[in-house]
Amino acid sequence: MIKVNLLSPEKKDISSSPGDTAVFADEERESKLNIPAVVSALVLIFAVIGILYFLQSNNLDTSRKTLEEKKATLAEKENVLKTLAKLEQTRKMLDRKVKIIQNLNAKKQTTVKMMDQLSRALPEMVWLTNLKFNNGLLSLTGSALSNNMIADFINNLKSTNYFFNIQFKDSNRKKVSGVDVFKFRLKCSFKDISEKKGTV
Repeated sequence: MIKVNLLSPEKKDISSSPGDTAVFADEERESKLNIPAVVSALVLIFAVIGILYFLQSNNLDTSRKTLEEKKATLAEKENVLKTLAKLEQTRKMLDRKVKIIQNLNAKKQTTVKMMDQLSRALPEMVWLTNLKFNNGLLSLTGSALSNNMIADFINNLKSTNYFFNIQFKDSNRKKVSGVDVFKFRLKCSFKDISEKKGTV
């Protein structure tokens, strides 16, 4: 007896193939993936990354501003130190000038007082021809009409209490216009005793 299969081969293959059933099941599973959840997770991740980047950028900007402020403060301090150094140099220079002026004034006052005391001690008929005064040391030459007048001059210097260590060097007699003249040399020290008393 002859059997004829009247069913179409395509339908038979579809209904009878077990492998094709498994493929349809996998496609169904893939279509069931939760796409909104994946998108939300990605958005959350990007949001966290953005927040971290923003915070890090703020921290970096703050650090840069702090660094710039510290650099500016350091520059100001360096300028102040340079100014102070210049002022200190100027002060020292002015101090030196003031000391020089004070020394000159002191020497001037000492010289004036020395000349005053010297003129008071000078007897009549005794005159000075040369005088050198440096650091309290006095060297002088003069002329007198006699050795007794020279002796009076030396005694007068001693009595002033301004002249010390008086040394009589020599005396030479010479004729000047027919008159005997004694030329002499003296050395001594001068000390302003008013400095010890604190008077001017």
